[in-house]
Amino acid sequence: MDAVVGQLVHGRYKLSRHLGSGGFGQVWSAEDMVLGVQVAVKEVRLGHVLPEQRGELLVRAAREARHAAKLRDHPNIVTVHDVVEVNGAPWIVMQLVEGHSLADEIKANGPLSEARASAIAQALLRALQFAHAAGIIHRDVKPANVMLTPHGDVLLTDFGIAVDHTDTRLTATNLVIGTPGYTAPERWQGAPASGPSDLYSLGVTLYEAVEGGLPFPRENPFAALEETPRIAQRADRLAPLLAALLQREPARRPTPAEALALLSAAPAVLKEPQQHKADARQAQTTLTIGQEKMIAQWVQRRILPSLGTGLLIAVGVGVSDKGPALFKFDDPFGSHILAGSIAYVVAAGIMLLKAVYEGRRFQSDIVVVSPDGFSVTRHDSGKKQSFTIGWRAVDRIGLGSSTHASEPHTDVRVWFKKGSEPSPAWLTKHDIKKQDDGSYRVYCADHVPFVPAERLHSALRTFAGPLYDDPHHTSDPA
Repeated sequence: MDAVVGQLVHGRYKLSRHLGSGGFGQVWSAEDMVLGVQVAVKEVRLGHVLPEQRGELLVRAAREARHAAKLRDHPNIVTVHDVVEVNGAPWIVMQLVEGHSLADEIKANGPLSEARASAIAQALLRALQFAHAAGIIHRDVKPANVMLTPHGDVLLTDFGIAVDHTDTRLTATNLVIGTPGYTAPERWQGAPASGPSDLYSLGVTLYEAVEGGLPFPRENPFAALEETPRIAQRADRLAPLLAALLQREPARRPTPAEALALLSAAPAVLKEPQQHKADARQAQTTLTIGQEKMIAQWVQRRILPSLGTGLLIAVGVGVSDKGPALFKFDDPFGSHILAGSIAYVVAAGIMLLKAVYEGRRFQSDIVVVSPDGFSVTRHDSGKKQSFTIGWRAVDRIGLGSSTHASEPHTDVRVWFKKGSEPSPAWLTKHDIKKQDDGSYRVYCADHVPFVPAERLHSALRTFAGPLYDDPHHTSDPA
Protein backbone atom coordinates (compact mmCIF):
# COMPACT_ATOMS: atom_id res chain seq x y z
CA MET A 1 0.00 0.00 0.00
CA ASP A 2 1.35 3.43 -0.94
CA ALA A 3 2.19 5.82 1.88
CA VAL A 4 0.00 8.90 2.33
CA VAL A 5 0.22 12.24 4.15
CA GLY A 6 -0.58 11.81 7.82
CA GLN A 7 0.46 8.16 7.93
CA LEU A 8 2.27 7.16 11.10
CA VAL A 9 5.32 5.03 10.32
CA HIS A 10 6.40 2.60 13.04
CA GLY A 11 4.14 4.44 15.46
CA ARG A 12 6.52 7.38 15.61
CA TYR A 13 7.16 9.20 12.31
CA LYS A 14 4.17 11.12 10.90
CA LEU A 15 4.49 11.76 7.14
CA SER A 16 3.89 15.42 6.29
CA ARG A 17 5.16 16.09 2.77
CA HIS A 18 6.19 14.00 -0.23
CA LEU A 19 9.73 14.94 -1.31
CA GLY A 20 10.46 12.65 -4.22
CA SER A 21 10.21 9.26 -5.87
CA GLY A 22 12.61 6.88 -7.53
CA GLY A 23 13.19 3.25 -8.33
CA PHE A 24 13.89 2.63 -4.63
CA GLY A 25 10.54 4.03 -3.47
CA GLN A 26 9.40 7.26 -1.82
CA VAL A 27 11.04 9.98 0.28
CA TRP A 28 8.96 12.00 2.75
CA SER A 29 9.47 14.72 5.27
CA ALA A 30 8.02 13.65 8.59
CA GLU A 31 7.71 14.70 12.20
CA ASP A 32 9.33 12.58 14.87
CA MET A 33 6.41 12.47 17.31
CA VAL A 34 8.71 11.46 20.19
CA LEU A 35 11.35 14.18 19.81
CA GLY A 36 9.19 16.75 18.03
CA VAL A 37 11.71 17.35 15.21
CA GLN A 38 11.48 17.16 11.42
CA VAL A 39 13.21 14.26 9.69
CA ALA A 40 13.35 12.68 6.23
CA VAL A 41 11.96 9.18 5.89
CA LYS A 42 12.78 6.92 2.96
CA GLU A 43 10.68 3.90 2.11
CA VAL A 44 12.84 1.28 0.40
CA ARG A 45 10.67 -0.81 -1.89
CA LEU A 46 11.76 -4.39 -2.46
CA GLY A 47 9.13 -5.44 -4.98
CA HIS A 48 11.75 -6.08 -7.68
CA VAL A 49 13.94 -8.19 -5.38
CA LEU A 50 13.77 -11.99 -5.48
CA PRO A 51 12.06 -13.48 -2.41
CA GLU A 52 15.19 -15.33 -1.32
CA GLN A 53 17.13 -12.05 -1.30
CA ARG A 54 14.59 -9.99 0.66
CA GLY A 55 15.75 -11.13 4.10
CA GLU A 56 19.38 -10.55 3.21
CA LEU A 57 18.67 -6.99 2.07
CA LEU A 58 16.67 -6.20 5.20
CA VAL A 59 19.61 -7.31 7.30
CA ARG A 60 21.97 -5.28 5.13
CA ALA A 61 19.80 -2.15 5.46
CA ALA A 62 19.79 -2.42 9.24
CA ARG A 63 23.54 -3.02 9.33
CA GLU A 64 24.30 -0.09 7.02
CA ALA A 65 22.07 2.20 9.09
CA ARG A 66 24.04 1.30 12.20
CA HIS A 67 27.27 1.93 10.35
CA ALA A 68 26.04 5.25 8.95
CA ALA A 69 25.16 6.34 12.49
CA LYS A 70 28.92 6.43 13.13
CA LEU A 71 29.18 9.22 10.57
CA ARG A 72 26.57 11.51 12.09
CA ASP A 73 29.16 14.06 13.27
CA HIS A 74 30.64 14.83 9.84
CA PRO A 75 29.40 18.12 8.31
CA ASN A 76 29.38 16.70 4.77
CA ILE A 77 27.39 13.52 5.46
CA VAL A 78 23.63 13.28 5.89
CA THR A 79 22.96 11.82 9.34
CA VAL A 80 21.05 8.53 9.57
CA HIS A 81 18.99 8.34 12.77
CA ASP A 82 17.20 5.01 12.55
CA VAL A 83 16.03 2.16 10.33
CA VAL A 84 12.65 0.55 10.98
CA GLU A 85 10.78 -2.27 9.28
CA VAL A 86 7.20 -1.77 8.10
CA ASN A 87 5.34 -4.51 6.23
CA GLY A 88 8.57 -6.32 5.46
CA ALA A 89 10.36 -3.31 3.98
CA PRO A 90 12.97 -1.00 5.55
CA TRP A 91 12.25 2.69 6.19
CA ILE A 92 15.33 4.84 6.68
CA VAL A 93 15.03 7.82 9.03
CA MET A 94 17.52 10.56 8.20
CA GLN A 95 18.43 14.19 8.68
CA LEU A 96 16.06 16.44 6.72
CA VAL A 97 18.05 18.51 4.23
CA GLU A 98 16.44 21.59 2.71
CA GLY A 99 17.85 21.91 -0.77
CA HIS A 100 18.21 19.83 -3.91
CA SER A 101 20.51 17.22 -5.35
CA LEU A 102 23.53 17.81 -7.56
CA ALA A 103 21.68 15.87 -10.27
CA ASP A 104 18.83 18.38 -10.11
CA GLU A 105 21.32 21.26 -10.21
CA ILE A 106 23.00 19.93 -13.37
CA LYS A 107 19.65 19.23 -15.02
CA ALA A 108 18.29 22.70 -14.24
CA ASN A 109 21.36 24.89 -14.78
CA GLY A 110 23.85 22.84 -16.77
CA PRO A 111 27.53 22.26 -15.94
CA LEU A 112 29.02 23.87 -12.84
CA SER A 113 31.89 26.32 -12.84
CA GLU A 114 35.33 24.94 -12.10
CA ALA A 115 35.42 26.86 -8.79
CA ARG A 116 32.10 25.46 -7.56
CA ALA A 117 32.93 21.94 -8.72
CA SER A 118 36.22 22.18 -6.81
CA ALA A 119 34.38 23.14 -3.62
CA ILE A 120 32.00 20.19 -4.05
CA ALA A 121 34.94 17.88 -4.76
CA GLN A 122 36.65 18.96 -1.56
CA ALA A 123 33.52 18.37 0.54
CA LEU A 124 32.85 14.93 -0.95
CA LEU A 125 36.47 13.83 -0.61
CA ARG A 126 36.41 14.77 3.07
CA ALA A 127 33.15 12.85 3.51
CA LEU A 128 34.61 9.72 1.87
CA GLN A 129 37.86 10.08 3.81
CA PHE A 130 35.89 10.09 7.06
CA ALA A 131 33.68 7.18 5.99
CA HIS A 132 36.53 5.02 4.74
CA ALA A 133 38.46 5.62 7.94
CA ALA A 134 35.41 4.23 9.77
CA GLY A 135 35.42 1.18 7.51
CA ILE A 136 32.29 2.23 5.61
CA ILE A 137 32.05 2.12 1.83
CA HIS A 138 29.37 4.18 0.15
CA ARG A 139 28.87 1.98 -2.96
CA ASP A 140 26.68 4.44 -4.88
CA VAL A 141 28.31 7.86 -5.18
CA LYS A 142 26.48 9.81 -7.89
CA PRO A 143 24.96 13.30 -8.35
CA ALA A 144 21.53 12.12 -7.14
CA ASN A 145 23.13 11.23 -3.77
CA VAL A 146 24.82 14.62 -3.30
CA MET A 147 22.66 17.27 -1.61
CA LEU A 148 23.23 21.01 -2.00
CA THR A 149 21.67 23.44 0.47
CA PRO A 150 20.80 27.13 -0.07
CA HIS A 151 23.56 27.97 2.42
CA GLY A 152 26.25 26.33 0.28
CA ASP A 153 26.55 23.09 2.27
CA VAL A 154 27.41 19.88 0.42
CA LEU A 155 26.22 16.59 1.92
CA LEU A 156 26.69 12.99 0.79
CA THR A 157 23.69 10.76 1.43
CA ASP A 158 22.58 7.11 0.95
CA PHE A 159 25.54 5.15 2.27
CA GLY A 160 24.78 1.89 0.52
CA ILE A 161 21.33 1.59 2.09
CA ALA A 162 18.81 1.95 -0.74
CA VAL A 163 18.39 -0.86 -3.24
CA ASP A 164 17.82 0.87 -6.57
CA HIS A 165 15.98 -0.58 -9.55
CA THR A 166 19.25 -0.15 -11.48
CA ASP A 167 21.01 -2.74 -9.31
CA THR A 168 22.53 -5.32 -11.64
CA ARG A 169 22.81 -9.03 -10.83
CA LEU A 170 26.05 -10.77 -11.73
CA THR A 171 24.63 -14.08 -10.48
CA ALA A 172 21.37 -15.11 -8.93
CA THR A 173 22.71 -14.31 -5.45
CA ASN A 174 25.30 -11.63 -6.12
CA LEU A 175 24.17 -8.03 -6.53
CA VAL A 176 26.21 -5.08 -7.70
CA ILE A 177 25.02 -2.21 -5.52
CA GLY A 178 25.52 0.82 -7.69
CA THR A 179 24.31 2.70 -10.73
CA PRO A 180 25.43 1.93 -14.30
CA GLY A 181 27.61 4.72 -15.63
CA TYR A 182 28.98 5.54 -12.16
CA THR A 183 30.05 2.07 -11.03
CA ALA A 184 33.79 1.28 -11.10
CA PRO A 185 34.84 -1.18 -13.83
CA GLU A 186 36.17 -3.76 -11.38
CA ARG A 187 32.74 -4.00 -9.76
CA TRP A 188 31.30 -5.33 -13.02
CA GLN A 189 34.00 -8.01 -12.94
CA GLY A 190 32.86 -9.23 -9.55
CA ALA A 191 35.24 -7.35 -7.24
CA PRO A 192 33.74 -6.21 -3.92
CA ALA A 193 32.97 -2.57 -3.22
CA SER A 194 36.01 -0.75 -1.89
CA GLY A 195 37.47 2.66 -1.19
CA PRO A 196 38.93 2.92 -4.74
CA SER A 197 35.56 2.03 -6.26
CA ASP A 198 33.97 4.91 -4.32
CA LEU A 199 36.70 7.21 -5.63
CA TYR A 200 36.01 6.13 -9.20
CA SER A 201 32.29 6.90 -8.77
CA LEU A 202 33.25 10.29 -7.36
CA GLY A 203 35.38 10.91 -10.46
CA VAL A 204 32.39 10.23 -12.72
CA THR A 205 30.23 12.47 -10.52
CA LEU A 206 32.67 15.38 -10.71
CA TYR A 207 33.16 14.84 -14.45
CA GLU A 208 29.41 15.14 -14.95
CA ALA A 209 29.33 18.22 -12.73
CA VAL A 210 31.80 20.15 -14.91
CA GLU A 211 30.95 18.64 -18.31
CA GLY A 212 27.21 18.07 -18.02
CA GLY A 213 27.56 14.46 -19.21
CA LEU A 214 29.28 11.18 -18.38
CA PRO A 215 32.82 10.25 -19.50
CA PHE A 216 31.45 7.14 -21.21
CA PRO A 217 28.34 6.52 -23.34
CA ARG A 218 25.35 6.30 -21.01
CA GLU A 219 23.82 3.50 -23.07
CA ASN A 220 26.85 1.25 -22.46
CA PRO A 221 27.43 0.71 -18.71
CA PHE A 222 30.39 -1.58 -19.45
CA ALA A 223 32.30 0.96 -21.57
CA ALA A 224 34.64 1.73 -18.65
CA LEU A 225 36.04 -1.81 -18.93
CA GLU A 226 37.66 -1.11 -22.30
CA GLU A 227 37.26 2.50 -23.43
CA THR A 228 39.21 5.60 -22.44
CA PRO A 229 37.21 8.35 -20.71
CA ARG A 230 36.31 11.32 -22.86
CA ILE A 231 38.74 14.16 -22.24
CA ALA A 232 37.08 16.86 -20.13
CA GLN A 233 36.70 20.17 -21.96
CA ARG A 234 35.78 22.44 -19.03
CA ALA A 235 37.67 20.90 -16.12
CA ASP A 236 40.59 23.37 -16.08
CA ARG A 237 42.51 22.78 -12.84
CA LEU A 238 40.24 19.83 -11.98
CA ALA A 239 41.57 17.87 -14.97
CA PRO A 240 44.46 16.15 -13.10
CA LEU A 241 42.09 15.07 -10.30
CA LEU A 242 39.53 13.66 -12.76
CA ALA A 243 42.22 11.78 -14.65
CA ALA A 244 43.49 10.24 -11.41
CA LEU A 245 40.05 9.24 -10.10
CA LEU A 246 39.01 7.66 -13.41
CA GLN A 247 41.99 5.33 -13.66
CA ARG A 248 40.81 1.91 -14.78
CA GLU A 249 43.06 0.06 -12.32
CA PRO A 250 41.93 0.53 -8.68
CA ALA A 251 45.51 0.56 -7.40
CA ARG A 252 46.30 3.61 -9.55
CA ARG A 253 43.52 5.74 -8.06
CA PRO A 254 44.41 8.10 -5.22
CA THR A 255 43.14 7.75 -1.68
CA PRO A 256 40.85 10.56 -0.46
CA ALA A 257 43.82 12.16 1.29
CA GLU A 258 45.94 11.99 -1.87
CA ALA A 259 43.06 13.34 -3.94
CA LEU A 260 42.63 16.26 -1.54
CA ALA A 261 46.34 16.99 -1.85
CA LEU A 262 46.05 16.83 -5.64
CA LEU A 263 43.08 19.19 -5.54
CA SER A 264 44.86 21.72 -3.36
CA ALA A 265 48.13 21.41 -5.31
CA ALA A 266 46.76 23.05 -8.48
CA PRO A 267 46.60 26.61 -7.08
CA ALA A 268 49.99 26.10 -5.42
CA VAL A 269 51.57 25.31 -8.79
CA LEU A 270 50.20 28.54 -10.18
CA LYS A 271 51.65 30.53 -7.29
CA GLU A 272 55.12 28.99 -7.44
CA PRO A 273 57.45 31.90 -6.66
CA GLN A 274 60.71 30.31 -7.80
CA GLN A 275 60.21 31.00 -11.50
CA HIS A 276 62.53 33.29 -13.38
CA LYS A 277 61.21 33.50 -16.92
CA ALA A 278 58.50 35.99 -17.74
CA ASP A 279 56.19 33.31 -19.16
CA ALA A 280 56.73 31.04 -16.16
CA ARG A 281 55.57 33.74 -13.77
CA GLN A 282 52.16 33.60 -15.37
CA ALA A 283 49.43 31.12 -14.61
CA GLN A 284 49.33 30.33 -18.32
CA THR A 285 50.31 31.58 -21.75
CA THR A 286 47.41 32.53 -24.02
CA LEU A 287 48.33 32.63 -27.70
CA THR A 288 46.31 34.48 -30.34
CA ILE A 289 47.03 36.43 -33.51
CA GLY A 290 46.89 40.20 -33.14
CA GLN A 291 44.24 42.02 -35.15
CA GLU A 292 46.85 43.92 -37.18
CA LYS A 293 48.62 40.73 -38.21
CA MET A 294 45.34 38.99 -38.99
CA ILE A 295 44.35 41.84 -41.34
CA ALA A 296 47.77 41.75 -43.01
CA GLN A 297 47.58 37.99 -43.48
CA TRP A 298 44.00 38.26 -44.71
CA VAL A 299 45.02 40.83 -47.31
CA GLN A 300 47.98 38.68 -48.34
CA ARG A 301 46.03 35.42 -48.53
CA ARG A 302 42.59 36.63 -49.64
CA ILE A 303 42.61 40.15 -51.12
CA LEU A 304 45.75 39.96 -53.28
CA PRO A 305 44.78 36.59 -54.81
CA SER A 306 41.33 38.06 -55.54
CA LEU A 307 42.84 41.01 -57.38
CA GLY A 308 45.22 38.70 -59.23
CA THR A 309 42.37 36.42 -60.30
CA GLY A 310 40.41 39.43 -61.52
CA LEU A 311 43.42 40.56 -63.56
CA LEU A 312 43.79 37.16 -65.24
CA ILE A 313 40.10 37.16 -66.14
CA ALA A 314 40.38 40.71 -67.51
CA VAL A 315 43.35 39.77 -69.71
CA GLY A 316 41.49 36.73 -70.99
CA VAL A 317 38.41 38.74 -71.88
CA GLY A 318 40.46 41.58 -73.37
CA VAL A 319 42.45 39.44 -75.80
CA SER A 320 39.43 37.44 -76.92
CA ASP A 321 37.12 38.50 -79.71
CA LYS A 322 33.87 38.10 -77.77
CA GLY A 323 34.45 40.95 -75.34
CA PRO A 324 35.22 43.69 -77.93
CA ALA A 325 32.30 42.45 -80.06
CA LEU A 326 29.99 43.95 -77.44
CA PHE A 327 31.34 47.46 -78.10
CA LYS A 328 31.14 49.23 -81.49
CA PHE A 329 34.34 51.30 -81.24
CA ASP A 330 36.06 52.43 -84.40
CA ASP A 331 39.34 51.63 -82.70
CA PRO A 332 39.53 47.82 -82.11
CA PHE A 333 42.28 48.34 -79.56
CA GLY A 334 39.96 50.54 -77.48
CA SER A 335 37.29 47.83 -77.56
CA HIS A 336 39.74 45.31 -76.15
CA ILE A 337 40.80 47.73 -73.39
CA LEU A 338 37.22 48.56 -72.41
CA ALA A 339 36.14 44.91 -72.41
CA GLY A 340 39.10 43.93 -70.28
CA SER A 341 38.53 46.80 -67.84
CA ILE A 342 34.86 45.96 -67.34
CA ALA A 343 35.72 42.27 -66.90
CA TYR A 344 38.35 43.20 -64.31
CA VAL A 345 35.96 45.38 -62.31
CA VAL A 346 33.25 42.72 -62.31
CA ALA A 347 35.55 39.74 -61.57
CA ALA A 348 37.65 41.52 -58.95
CA GLY A 349 34.51 42.90 -57.33
CA ILE A 350 32.98 39.44 -57.01
CA MET A 351 36.21 37.98 -55.63
CA LEU A 352 36.62 40.86 -53.18
CA LEU A 353 33.04 40.52 -51.94
CA LYS A 354 33.67 36.82 -51.39
CA ALA A 355 36.90 37.57 -49.52
CA VAL A 356 35.21 40.19 -47.37
CA TYR A 357 32.33 37.82 -46.58
CA GLU A 358 34.78 35.11 -45.53
CA GLY A 359 37.00 37.58 -43.71
CA ARG A 360 34.23 38.90 -41.49
CA ARG A 361 34.08 35.48 -39.83
CA PHE A 362 37.81 35.31 -39.22
CA GLN A 363 38.67 35.05 -35.54
CA SER A 364 42.00 34.07 -34.14
CA ASP A 365 42.37 30.66 -32.62
CA ILE A 366 43.00 30.78 -28.89
CA VAL A 367 45.66 28.40 -27.64
CA VAL A 368 46.29 28.21 -23.89
CA VAL A 369 49.35 26.44 -22.53
CA SER A 370 49.35 26.16 -18.74
CA PRO A 371 50.72 23.99 -15.92
CA ASP A 372 47.65 21.78 -16.41
CA GLY A 373 47.74 21.16 -20.13
CA PHE A 374 47.20 22.32 -23.69
CA SER A 375 43.87 23.91 -24.72
CA VAL A 376 42.59 25.01 -28.12
CA THR A 377 39.57 27.12 -29.03
CA ARG A 378 38.95 27.54 -32.73
CA HIS A 379 36.19 29.20 -34.75
CA ASP A 380 35.00 27.37 -37.82
CA SER A 381 32.19 28.84 -39.94
CA GLY A 382 31.04 30.91 -37.00
CA LYS A 383 30.96 27.97 -34.58
CA LYS A 384 33.27 27.75 -31.58
CA GLN A 385 34.93 24.44 -30.74
CA SER A 386 37.21 23.81 -27.77
CA PHE A 387 39.17 20.97 -26.23
CA THR A 388 41.78 20.49 -23.52
CA ILE A 389 44.51 17.87 -23.22
CA GLY A 390 45.83 17.49 -19.68
CA TRP A 391 49.53 16.79 -19.14
CA ARG A 392 48.63 13.69 -17.10
CA ALA A 393 47.41 12.03 -20.31
CA VAL A 394 50.48 13.03 -22.34
CA ASP A 395 53.55 10.87 -22.81
CA ARG A 396 55.24 13.34 -25.16
CA ILE A 397 54.38 16.53 -27.08
CA GLY A 398 56.34 18.14 -29.89
CA LEU A 399 56.29 20.25 -33.03
CA GLY A 400 56.33 18.67 -36.47
CA SER A 401 56.00 19.88 -40.06
CA SER A 402 53.34 19.29 -42.70
CA THR A 403 52.17 20.82 -45.95
CA HIS A 404 48.71 22.26 -46.53
CA ALA A 405 47.66 23.87 -49.82
CA SER A 406 51.30 23.67 -50.96
CA GLU A 407 52.40 25.71 -47.94
CA PRO A 408 54.57 24.46 -45.04
CA HIS A 409 53.03 24.55 -41.57
CA THR A 410 53.99 23.59 -38.05
CA ASP A 411 51.95 20.90 -36.29
CA VAL A 412 51.55 20.24 -32.58
CA ARG A 413 51.72 16.48 -32.12
CA VAL A 414 50.86 14.56 -28.98
CA TRP A 415 51.76 11.02 -27.98
CA PHE A 416 49.28 9.87 -25.33
CA LYS A 417 50.05 7.55 -22.46
CA LYS A 418 48.80 4.01 -22.82
CA GLY A 419 45.22 3.89 -21.59
CA SER A 420 44.74 7.65 -22.00
CA GLU A 421 44.20 7.76 -25.78
CA PRO A 422 41.14 9.81 -26.88
CA SER A 423 38.02 7.97 -27.98
CA PRO A 424 37.25 7.70 -31.72
CA ALA A 425 34.21 9.93 -31.23
CA TRP A 426 36.34 12.66 -29.61
CA LEU A 427 38.91 12.46 -32.43
CA THR A 428 36.20 12.72 -35.08
CA LYS A 429 34.50 15.62 -33.32
CA HIS A 430 37.72 17.66 -33.29
CA ASP A 431 39.02 16.44 -36.68
CA ILE A 432 42.15 14.96 -35.15
CA LYS A 433 43.92 12.10 -36.95
CA LYS A 434 46.49 9.62 -35.77
CA GLN A 435 49.84 9.85 -37.57
CA ASP A 436 52.12 7.08 -38.80
CA ASP A 437 54.52 7.68 -35.89
CA GLY A 438 51.76 7.02 -33.33
CA SER A 439 51.19 10.69 -32.50
CA TYR A 440 48.03 12.72 -32.92
CA ARG A 441 48.19 16.02 -34.84
CA VAL A 442 46.15 18.17 -32.46
CA TYR A 443 46.89 21.60 -33.91
CA CYS A 444 48.28 23.30 -37.03
CA ALA A 445 50.03 26.67 -36.73
CA ASP A 446 51.13 29.50 -39.04
CA HIS A 447 48.03 29.99 -41.15
CA VAL A 448 45.11 32.37 -40.71
CA PRO A 449 43.75 32.24 -38.09
CA PHE A 450 46.30 29.89 -36.47
CA VAL A 451 48.76 31.13 -33.85
CA PRO A 452 52.50 31.53 -34.57
CA ALA A 453 54.59 28.38 -34.15
CA GLU A 454 57.45 30.27 -32.52
CA ARG A 455 55.23 31.36 -29.63
CA LEU A 456 53.90 27.81 -29.34
CA HIS A 457 57.46 26.56 -28.99
CA SER A 458 58.19 29.02 -26.21
CA ALA A 459 55.00 28.23 -24.30
CA LEU A 460 55.46 24.45 -24.58
CA ARG A 461 59.04 24.73 -23.43
CA THR A 462 57.87 26.73 -20.40
CA PHE A 463 54.92 24.63 -19.26
CA ALA A 464 55.27 21.11 -20.73
CA GLY A 465 58.78 20.71 -19.34
CA PRO A 466 60.30 17.28 -20.04
CA LEU A 467 57.18 16.25 -21.97
CA TYR A 468 58.18 18.67 -24.73
CA ASP A 469 60.54 16.79 -27.02
CA ASP A 470 61.55 19.65 -29.34
CA PRO A 471 63.64 21.97 -27.13
CA HIS A 472 65.94 22.92 -30.06
CA HIS A 473 63.17 24.35 -32.22
CA THR A 474 64.31 27.82 -33.25
CA SER A 475 62.27 28.91 -36.26
CA ASP A 476 59.08 28.36 -38.16
CA PRO A 477 59.24 25.93 -41.11
CA ALA A 478 58.55 28.60 -43.71
